[in-house]
Amino acid sequence: MNGKAWVLTGILAVFALGYLLGQYPPVRFWDVVFWAGVVFLLSLMDVPLPFVGRVTMGFVGALAASTILWPNWAFVVGALGYFAPRPVWYKELFNRLQLGVSAGTASFVYYSLPSPLTAPFTALAYFLVNTLSVLFLLWTLGMDPRSMWKRQYRSFAIAYVGLSPLAFLMAELYRSWGGWSVLVMLIPVVYAWQMWRYQTRLIQAVNAMIYSLVNLLEARDPYTARHSERVAAIAVDIGREMGLPPEDLDLLERAAKLHDIGKVGIPDAVLRKTSHLSPEEWHLMRSHPVMGEVLLWPLFPYLGQVGPGVRYHHERWDGRGYPEGLAGHDIPLLARIIAVADAYEAMTSDRPYRRGKSPEEALKEIQDLAGVQFDRDVVRAFERAWRKDPPWRRKERFFTVA
Repeated sequence: MNGKAWVLTGILAVFALGYLLGQYPPVRFWDVVFWAGVVFLLSLMDVPLPFVGRVTMGFVGALAASTILWPNWAFVVGALGYFAPRPVWYKELFNRLQLGVSAGTASFVYYSLPSPLTAPFTALAYFLVNTLSVLFLLWTLGMDPRSMWKRQYRSFAIAYVGLSPLAFLMAELYRSWGGWSVLVMLIPVVYAWQMWRYQTRLIQAVNAMIYSLVNLLEARDPYTARHSERVAAIAVDIGREMGLPPEDLDLLERAAKLHDIGKVGIPDAVLRKTSHLSPEEWHLMRSHPVMGEVLLWPLFPYLGQVGPGVRYHHERWDGRGYPEGLAGHDIPLLARIIAVADAYEAMTSDRPYRRGKSPEEALKEIQDLAGVQFDRDVVRAFERAWRKDPPWRRKERFFTVA
């Protein structure tokens, strides 16, 4: 960590000492032990958030504990909400401090406000301390907090709002019925978590199988090896320039990686032909977008709605594309983005019958085709991404970096 990060850690440590050294009424020893155990158990239960990663459920226990314990012990219990198999000491120090201070602050707010306001403001206090301290740390490390909020913490906020009532319910059960009622309540939570993990692993297995199939497809033709991987990288950068949210970028990446999956049904004699295709062969080749969507349709529950991006990536802005001859904004946005990414990758790649264009030549051709073959807005976003000189700009550099 740099100097600014240590300053932030020091500020959290000051708050921690303030809570630990404060004068508060005594609490029952077993209350502390019980909630420390609940927080530790829940901290082991990480759940996947859509498109952005994973978050532990330790905050649910810490938030509940902050309404049972005074700030000093809420800090101690909250600090247990961080679990890492092989932690780096300074990372563990920061994480335990910010989680403990989050719980301590939530407890302070809970016992300071009148009854009607306690629940929402207690939850808000925990969320703000937890989130803002991490975002500030990211800023000290040279990252963009706004980008991280959009990519990760906005989804965490949604999960937090959804799970916070569970914390207050746990606390109320504990007051009314004792610890056993909380443990009984945790049984369906643990079961749901196990089912969530199972579904996540199933989705990961499906994705791995599909991407392996794509790699196998591209291995049939050495000239298109890793084509979809580069198309996906280009498409994601275009989508980012267009301001697509993280969930759409994730969907775009998957659709781009799978856009040529329908070619598994194209015979090698057609797929690898170096001369002009006959009308019958060309008709067969043009069927691959529809074949791809049909192939992926049973997997949409696991892959998301990648179908439009796969089916329509050969449509043209002027309506002269295939398979349906859609035009303009009738073409789904993801397909319009993939069309530009696919074209650039193909233009800058060698083929048996021609050498690939230079990046500058390919950019010029795509610009010339804006409003004819491609969406002008997508082309402008592509140009902005291209001028940042990303690895995909030159094929050889992309595969060296990748």
